[in-house]
Amino acid sequence: PAPSNLAPDTGLPLPRSTMVRFGAGFLLISVLWAIGLSIIASVLLPQRLKDIGVDNPTALLGSISAVTALVSLVSNLVFGNLSDRTRSRLGRRTPWVVCGGVLGGITLFAVGVLSSTVLLTLDYCLCMVGLNMMLAPAIAVLSDRVPESIRGTMSTFWGVGASVGYPLGAIVGARFISESG
Repeated sequence: PAPSNLAPDTGLPLPRSTMVRFGAGFLLISVLWAIGLSIIASVLLPQRLKDIGVDNPTALLGSISAVTALVSLVSNLVFGNLSDRTRSRLGRRTPWVVCGGVLGGITLFAVGVLSSTVLLTLDYCLCMVGLNMMLAPAIAVLSDRVPESIRGTMSTFWGVGASVGYPLGAIVGARFISESG
């Protein structure tokens, strides 16, 4: 069967303005989360571990990354599932996206002020919880609201955003270090 041009949530054709809005939204959220994560993961967290005097910051960063990968895996499944079941006046996904963004932002900021490796690890795990609290529902919008015939295009906006955001985040993070050092 041919892919449907109808929005899954309404059963109606998706207006071009809504398609543009979805494309811009997927691109923007993807760029922004990738920039924020890359600033911390690629540049500032490794530098923070050196600044607080960790004997082997590379080994600790590897351990932190392994733990946060597991936390990410579990939290992505949990929040995707919870957002499927949420019913609120803001919709199923929006409360999770907003709360995840707030938690992610606070915990990313905390990386710069915490000086205990245990607290940094816990904070970064919470950051991954916030990130997945935001991303799992955001990605689910594709199947909720985007017609099958343009899901590949919308996924491309998401992928391009991440591809642009990661290197931009590394550049921005490096500017923080070069201007403070």
